[in-house]
Amino acid sequence: MKEYKRGNKTYVYDADLLEFQYNTFKKMSNEEFVENIIDALHYACYVSWLNKLNADQTLADNGIIHELVHLTKKSTRQYQNVSETRKKFNKMLKVSKKNYNFS
Repeated sequence: MKEYKRGNKTYVYDADLLEFQYNTFKKMSNEEFVENIIDALHYACYVSWLNKLNADQTLADNGIIHELVHLTKKSTRQYQNVSETRKKFNKMLKVSKKNYNFS
């Protein structure tokens, strides 16, 4: 674990926990993944920041965060291919073994 500061708040980076969470999401069925979409979205926001993904990769119409948000509502879930979104999630949101620079 490693502590880092953002503004005047202290946070903890735990690579083992993030790896555990990633593997847990990866093992879920599509139904389980959708049931846990808020946790997946929170994980995606943090790891997107860690991996320095840009706005197009995250927030654009086909960005991973945008696609996950569509899975939070029944009215938009029907337009989203859960399997394809999960493939993108698994590819883009794996935690790197590198040391992250929190400054």
